[in-house]
Amino acid sequence: MGAHVFIANSETFPIQRDRGFLSVFEEDKTKQLWEKTRADILADLCCLRIGDRIFFYETTVGFHGIYEVVSLPFTDNNDVRGVGDYKDKKISSAPYRALIRPKYYLRYPVAESRAFGLKDSASELRSIFYKKVLGRGKAATHLFPEEEKRLTELLFKANDGVGELEIYPYEPKQEKRIFFDLSTNEEGELKYEKILEGWLTQNLDKAESNTKIFLGDLKDIECFANYIPVNIAGGNVDLMVHHKKEVNGIRIKYKITIIELKKGNIDGNALIEVEEYVKWATGNIAHSDVEIIQPVLIGRKISPDAIERCKYYAINNRKPILVEYEVDSPNYFINFTKRKY
Repeated sequence: MGAHVFIANSETFPIQRDRGFLSVFEEDKTKQLWEKTRADILADLCCLRIGDRIFFYETTVGFHGIYEVVSLPFTDNNDVRGVGDYKDKKISSAPYRALIRPKYYLRYPVAESRAFGLKDSASELRSIFYKKVLGRGKAATHLFPEEEKRLTELLFKANDGVGELEIYPYEPKQEKRIFFDLSTNEEGELKYEKILEGWLTQNLDKAESNTKIFLGDLKDIECFANYIPVNIAGGNVDLMVHHKKEVNGIRIKYKITIIELKKGNIDGNALIEVEEYVKWATGNIAHSDVEIIQPVLIGRKISPDAIERCKYYAINNRKPILVEYEVDSPNYFINFTKRKY
């Protein structure tokens, strides 16, 4: 469904490459908001789907590729040792993982100066470019199709064909499924917005969820990403979904959904924020074959001033979809209800 870049260094990359997995370091539990940080890390990781493509960014070296996800994300607290020249090295304190295998093993990386030094880098590799410029580097960055295509081209140009890589698969010893803490306060609000985001990255494309009330046909989802930087001035789109459908045997991208999340109420200010995101997407993300940019706002409750502002919303002639969530903790489920106005 999608493509992702994971950060590694000179010690962790060879181990992950040779043992067939990716990993993310755990949160610092001495920090005050460590639970929020954990939800943030897991929200990124839960964007992964089996079959997704993985690129590694080895710090100070460049981009490696191309790998394929072969398991859903999980946790495993056991250390993983390298093999061969790296048998004395190990990865510790990185329990958030997924299994991968080489899809196209390209031996030589694309140097950072090459990837980011091109005149069109800000547009062609915008997700990773802006996070680099803004200093918002996270363990995982999700790529949209045009960005994946560009990075793939750069890697194949740097290599004279596909190489061979023998892997020694890592086998999880204490594999556990990832769950988000769905406990709520007296108002029914989740503890952190990132928990709502994480549950959605984990479940938004599943048939048993009721996300279709604001996403439409789930089979049309081409890819999605969370925490998308808007520009150097700041701002991040919580979730963005790209939709494609088949017309006369051709898959056509026809819609982009921009989702704003609040753990509490959606008010008029949230509408103003989304209006700016829609304007940005119209000028920077949408292509000639995309006719619809659909704003969606999800919160515990919808305030009257938000509904009032929606009545006068006139960007792209596409009215916002207002959604309230309700948590069903025992069944690890979040229900969504669309508000009419």
